Amino acid sequence: MNILVVDDDVELCTLLSRFLEKHGYTVYSASDALQALDILERHDVGLIISDYRMPHMDGIQFTGMLKADPRHQGTSVILMTGNADGNVQDKGLRKGVAMTLEKPLDFNQLLNLVRFAE
Repeated sequence: MNILVVDDDVELCTLLSRFLEKHGYTVYSASDALQALDILERHDVGLIISDYRMPHMDGIQFTGMLKADPRHQGTSVILMTGNADGNVQDKGLRKGVAMTLEKPLDFNQLLNLVRFAE
């Protein structure tokens, strides 16, 4: 499965990409939602792991835009957030986010969710 990691924290994006690649996944990365949308035009992706707070648009807005496109309606989205506010989770679920993960990330939990999304 191809995975797209979207986070403006370059170090975290690199760390996640390397971790997932070690587990056999092909990983693309983007520093914001606009770059992610460009990648999605060129590559088939089965799962997106996106940060909530990003420049240009947040992860919930990005998910809403993604789910409005028939080509990506079946793409699963995991939203990462440093804000455990239930409001973020509720908004995300309404826009099509499959799961919300709190930062700092538990990489074992993330890997289990990725495997579940396959």
